[in-house]
Amino acid sequence: MFLSKKSPLVAIDIGSSSIKLVQLRELKRGKYELAHFGIMPLTEECIVEGLIKKPELVAEALNKLIKTEKIQSNYAVSSVAGESVFTKKIKVPVMSKEELSKRITNNTQNYIPFDIDDVALDFEILSTIRADEEEGFKTTEQVNFLHDSQDNDVQVESSDDSIKMRDFMEVLLVAVKKNTINERSNILKAAGLKPVIIDLDVFALMNAARLTKDLSSMGNVALVDLGDSFTHINIIQGGAVHCALDIPIGGGYLTNVLMSKFKVPFEQILAIKRGKFSSDIKEDEVIEAILEAHKKVLKEVKKYFEYFIILSNHQIERVFLCGGGSMIRGIDGFFNDYLKIPVETLDPMQGIKVNPKKFNQSLINEMSSLYGVALGLATRRFDYI
Repeated sequence: MFLSKKSPLVAIDIGSSSIKLVQLRELKRGKYELAHFGIMPLTEECIVEGLIKKPELVAEALNKLIKTEKIQSNYAVSSVAGESVFTKKIKVPVMSKEELSKRITNNTQNYIPFDIDDVALDFEILSTIRADEEEGFKTTEQVNFLHDSQDNDVQVESSDDSIKMRDFMEVLLVAVKKNTINERSNILKAAGLKPVIIDLDVFALMNAARLTKDLSSMGNVALVDLGDSFTHINIIQGGAVHCALDIPIGGGYLTNVLMSKFKVPFEQILAIKRGKFSSDIKEDEVIEAILEAHKKVLKEVKKYFEYFIILSNHQIERVFLCGGGSMIRGIDGFFNDYLKIPVETLDPMQGIKVNPKKFNQSLINEMSSLYGVALGLATRRFDYI
């Protein structure tokens, strides 16, 4: 089969506690209808602290999910996140994409903490900054790039004034360890799928947010993905990724705290998180436990926001929560009170047409924020660019 932008792809989000599957049917540009929507839980030993420990069990669970959802297309899009992923925004002199690719490859050690042979490297040009629009932004990193770029095509003088007079481009660098990509691809293949796109969680979440939000007009916003093992913080500036951070604590920690405190099984803890209490459990005790368990996450998020404000001289104007942790009743209020920033739970499913004869609308609404990455991936279409 020859792949094109119209080729149906199935989105697979492999998380620490479950696999989410979504397939969308494109109605017209930027408008979609839900075609398939499913989830398969994973046992605790499958993925530990973001690392896949039992790939055969993950592949088996994915295969069951594919059969349950009766997926016809075997072309898949998935994504990765965590410590094997590195993103960085840099400023470089204006040049062609070909020249930029060459420069980045030759100076990789200045930008990423991985060996060039161990990663898949890509970049995206975000914007061009005219010399008369930028004041005093020069950094050691930019000067090094300028001096390394001296040849017949790029003439650069070494004085500070000449550097400041150049037009620059903002470029987002992305490096992902090849073994992480191979690991994810092998699981998809073992489940009978053919991986054609391996994206990043942060880009998938941005695509999901764009289903209902115009990120390019919202200034500086933060997408906070409350996962089971990690909390992913992604700061979006003018509709583009500015920086990202992974905090190695997530909803799994809260689950353990609640199970230890109330001595109830795992299934009941999930109900408690969503505000469904039995007669022997007091709501104020649950709220106290949730707040206590989230203190570390909240402190790390606030610290990272303060760091961003100092470096960029810009405020975070809004926070969007997503992931399994965002399904906790009142979690947006906890974040709002602590951060003193408007916070809301991302609901990307509001931008998707859902056939009520095929899907349970109330269940879809309840699970929407959990499917942020999968929905964002499902908006991707195959191309060679």
